[in-house]
Amino acid sequence: MLAERGIAFAPELTVEGEEAEFVRALLRVAARYEEDAKAAEQVRERMDMLSSASFEGILVHEDGVVIDVNARLGELLRADPRDLLGPETMPTAVAPEDLPGVLERVASGYEGPYVITGIRRDGSRFRAEFLSKQGKLGDRPVRIAAVRDVSERERTLELLRESEKRFKDLTETAFDLCVASRDGLVVELRGSLERFLGYEPAEVLGRPVVDFVAPAARLMTEQALGGRMEGAYFSTLLSKQGEAVPVEVIGVNSSLDGVPTRMAGVRDLRLIRRIEAERWQLQHQVERMQRLDSLGLLAGGIAHDFNNLLVGVIGNAELLLMSPVAPDTRELLTGILSAGKRATDLTRRLLAYSGRGEVAPPSALDVGELISDLDSLVSSARAKGIVIATTIEAGVAVMGDRTTLLQVLLNLSTNAIDALESTRGRVEIRARRVSQPDARFDDAIGATVRPGNWVLLEVEDDGVGMDELTKARIFEPFFSTKERGHGLGLAACLGILRGHRGALHVESAPGKGSCFSLLLPAAEPRAEPAERKSVRPAPLDVEPCSVLVVDDHPMVRAQMRRSLELRGFIVVDAEDGQSCLDRLEQRAVDLILLDMTMPGLAGPDLLRTIRSRGVRVPVVLTSGYTLSAEALEAGSFQAFLQKPYGIGELLAAIERARRAA
Repeated sequence: MLAERGIAFAPELTVEGEEAEFVRALLRVAARYEEDAKAAEQVRERMDMLSSASFEGILVHEDGVVIDVNARLGELLRADPRDLLGPETMPTAVAPEDLPGVLERVASGYEGPYVITGIRRDGSRFRAEFLSKQGKLGDRPVRIAAVRDVSERERTLELLRESEKRFKDLTETAFDLCVASRDGLVVELRGSLERFLGYEPAEVLGRPVVDFVAPAARLMTEQALGGRMEGAYFSTLLSKQGEAVPVEVIGVNSSLDGVPTRMAGVRDLRLIRRIEAERWQLQHQVERMQRLDSLGLLAGGIAHDFNNLLVGVIGNAELLLMSPVAPDTRELLTGILSAGKRATDLTRRLLAYSGRGEVAPPSALDVGELISDLDSLVSSARAKGIVIATTIEAGVAVMGDRTTLLQVLLNLSTNAIDALESTRGRVEIRARRVSQPDARFDDAIGATVRPGNWVLLEVEDDGVGMDELTKARIFEPFFSTKERGHGLGLAACLGILRGHRGALHVESAPGKGSCFSLLLPAAEPRAEPAERKSVRPAPLDVEPCSVLVVDDHPMVRAQMRRSLELRGFIVVDAEDGQSCLDRLEQRAVDLILLDMTMPGLAGPDLLRTIRSRGVRVPVVLTSGYTLSAEALEAGSFQAFLQKPYGIGELLAAIERARRAA
């Protein structure tokens, strides 16, 4: 009470003796009390100032009962500090999922920082960092906690973690392996090292980078590491199994844990190199096919025009032979006919190469029978000491035309025998079914090869073989390695194979022989051998009639007119489609001899126009190419005659057409 009221002595008051001593002692006590009170007040003011100025909320609790808080904690929790005193503050201010952990730390006397989720009085949440310490309030043990709102810091850290994760994901996606090295030693790895090189990380960490680089690429790697070169370069690594792995390396100078470090992203180029090789191979194959197709188009055009000329040559020679001529002249005419027939064979080979040759409708052919026929054909060409061995799987059959496929086998077998150069050697002919053709047919010529039902035919010899330049040209028409060869044998084989939707692959090397592998669509074997059809001789006593000859080539029209008029036919000719329609309006005819290939209105279109006008007379189609049945309606024509042809074949076609009409 004295301290609160203050003490004062009147000037006139005199105190002596023991009373004076007592008063002086009392005054000293009062002064000290006053000083202590002022000091305590100053301490409280400083504490309140520090507490209010603190960026952290402060609370003091005893066994979870809050006994004191500062104003900042009230701001953090958006509550009056006086309302935070008591046992309910901690259960309501700490998120339920974090409360057990907080109580466990209180019970264990844990001292240190940790982060929880706090709940404000309005129900909103924030991330709070606690820093707890044990203390005393007088003799009472208490815990003092500093609370800081770290929501922004946590959000920033989360963004950094997300950014780092995105960077790592991007890096691992862009590169197969990420390597951190210091002083040339591997200090950190990211990526599928075991899949990439076959090593476990422990086998690589701490070892020199160059230990895993191929010898030829080590100098470049050492220069990149030593000179701290930044950017991309190509190198070759060595897998644990010793495989050379082509890679692209992108190196940068960075830091790891604050220490300068070399960072490198490594990209595996094996797949890319394989794709590039396959693309180059495909491009090469396409270019080769385009070149062969261009040659085929040229060959087909030459053969077509040449066939028209041969019609005149052969037909006129036959007409002269029918008239009285001297023996010497007859011999010359016979030579002309013989040469014309040989030329006909050449043009048919050209047409076969171009894919426009004459191929009968496909049927099931027993491969064993084909090769049996082949054996009798090549026996006369087989030199002494040459062995021809056959290995034919039982019941193997293909879909195709017997004559043309036999021509293919005969040509390949003859070439194999010639490759032995009349020395002792061996030719093997093999045939078997396959459903999954091997990788060599990825580079085959002809049809695209996919898994399916195929027959593999192989003709292999151990002769002189071919170099790459020769092998690249063997299917070109008029290219031959033989002194007397015309270069149409293999060209025709390729065309026939295309017509059968087959594929062909050639393997050869100088001194190691050659192997021609053919894939043909398989067929179910026939129950009984097919009957060989006999060829009916062409009749020469056909009843004459009126014929309209439609052909754009004057020599063909003139030869047809002379040949038919000599046999009593009435012939009218037309040089194109419009002339043909005009002739049909002017007069009726008994038969039309129509060329398929003409400028302007082509044969198929002209035939459709003729039929649409109600003309129902029989039609014989002629062409230097094979008939394309898809281009014509069934029943619109009655016979087909391929150029060149003689008078006997012409008369036979006329009779077939008149009978079919």
